[in-house]
Amino acid sequence: MIVENNQERIEQARNAGFAVHQGDGSDTEVLQSAGAENAKIIVAATGDDDANLLISQLSQSKFSPDRVIARTNNPENVDAFEELGVRTISPAMATAQAMDDYIERPAMARWMQGIGDSGDVQEIEVTAEPLIGQTIRELGPQLPEGCIIGLVCRDADTFVPEADFTLERGDRVTFIGRKEAVREAMKWAHPEE
Repeated sequence: MIVENNQERIEQARNAGFAVHQGDGSDTEVLQSAGAENAKIIVAATGDDDANLLISQLSQSKFSPDRVIARTNNPENVDAFEELGVRTISPAMATAQAMDDYIERPAMARWMQGIGDSGDVQEIEVTAEPLIGQTIRELGPQLPEGCIIGLVCRDADTFVPEADFTLERGDRVTFIGRKEAVREAMKWAHPEE
């Protein structure tokens, strides 16, 4: 759900297929009517760091999402967000990282640019009982063709799993591959989604 006040941006987002709630994202009642109390993640992405900080504070104090992510336009403001436990994304740093990727990892950068067309990368919690207690080696042949497990996150540690790594309930896995194969793997690992 996108919360937006600008009518032109609302129409653009709706035409692109997004659900949009009209209103001021720094207003608690607007956030509540947009469903913020049920949101796992809230993103504050305005062009104004003060507004993003206010939205982040409101989100954490009133709605308790799992994560709050904010755009920071001025790198000097990152500390204020991080003191609140808010993950920040800087357009300048994202651009620098993208340029570095094209220099250092050109094949990966080209593939990542195509995500959404034919490829996909998705992270999901493993809840399917048949997968619990199996190793990556055992799971490999069961994965849809064109899909791999690239990363595992357990207890806030993220790593590339060895073949003999055993999955536990609650592990988060990152599937990488063809779009259809990744979607199938997500349903396989977390049938409730």
